[in-house]
Amino acid sequence: MIASAAEIRGGLRGALAILKREPGAMAAFDLSFDGFLRSFTAVVLAFPAYLVLVLRGLFAQGAPVALPLLLLVEAGGYVVGWLAFPLAAALVLRAMGEGRRFVPLVVASNWAAVLQIHFLLVVVLLGELLPEATAAALATAATLAALAYQWLVVKTALEAPGPVAAGFVLLDVVLSALVNTGTDRLLARLAEPVVLQPPVLG
Repeated sequence: MIASAAEIRGGLRGALAILKREPGAMAAFDLSFDGFLRSFTAVVLAFPAYLVLVLRGLFAQGAPVALPLLLLVEAGGYVVGWLAFPLAAALVLRAMGEGRRFVPLVVASNWAAVLQIHFLLVVVLLGELLPEATAAALATAATLAALAYQWLVVKTALEAPGPVAAGFVLLDVVLSALVNTGTDRLLARLAEPVVLQPPVLG
């Protein structure tokens, strides 16, 4: 289910409201089951920016495989990475007896991710105009700012104390790192030359 333009605006407005710490920011989101499903439209909205960031890094080092295969692997890793956190969060929230907070968490996190990825893209592109050391420092600061925003989103959606929200952010970071590592290893494996063994005669 794809969100309408009005629903997209509402989701992004809610994400911005959290950033501004506006009271009642969660009211901007559609927290129904249909709203939950349509919030995954954010996956599509964020993908172009994600792809630019990934391809920029890969081509800077030299693309390990042909572009179509590279896009296929990265797209698969992107989808897995996007789904990993909701699945893990569902298990954790159920164990905590807070399953009712699952939909608000996922909906808010999905729309907020669109802001995060485009913010990081702008910073990276801006870094192209700056000295390398300055660009690296700016990228680090932007990453920390994005994590701080994610913490605020989780804290708001869960109505949870700061340390609990930090735990969920850490969970997301670890899962993302695992998925990225898996994707990198798959690309490395695909880049290895195929060695054909000669047939054994006799």
